[in-house]
Amino acid sequence: MNKSTKVDADEQLLALLKENARLSTAALARRLGVARSTVQSRLERLERSGVIRGYTVELGPGARARQVQAHAMIAVEPQQQSSVERKLKAMPAVASLLTVSGSYDLIAMLAAESTEALDAALDELRSCAGVKLTSTSIVLSRRFER
Repeated sequence: MNKSTKVDADEQLLALLKENARLSTAALARRLGVARSTVQSRLERLERSGVIRGYTVELGPGARARQVQAHAMIAVEPQQQSSVERKLKAMPAVASLLTVSGSYDLIAMLAAESTEALDAALDELRSCAGVKLTSTSIVLSRRFER
């Protein structure tokens, strides 16, 4: 098998896992038309190389609908970004953190059980040393997600 074919097979495997990470190796093998041992060795290789970091739970629309979500754009004092990132990583309400270009340095994706909990999380975020400015937008609805 040449390198191009191996990459294509890995991409097909990853696409199936993105669709449903709970598929068994037998089911993955059937869908890919290869032996179960082939799928197992590919998964092990992808995990070892860091392409696959783990398998996780994705909340469905019902669970997400019970959460209040927001995007907080954050401007950071020069030389303080790594310190701010560490503090935000420790906050349970921060679901993900993105670095961006433009007038803000980071976007924190927040999720909380209530507007009060979201407000408390935003207060904590704003009080982090090195955060100089924030702008927050509450998510009203999610049209689609890939």
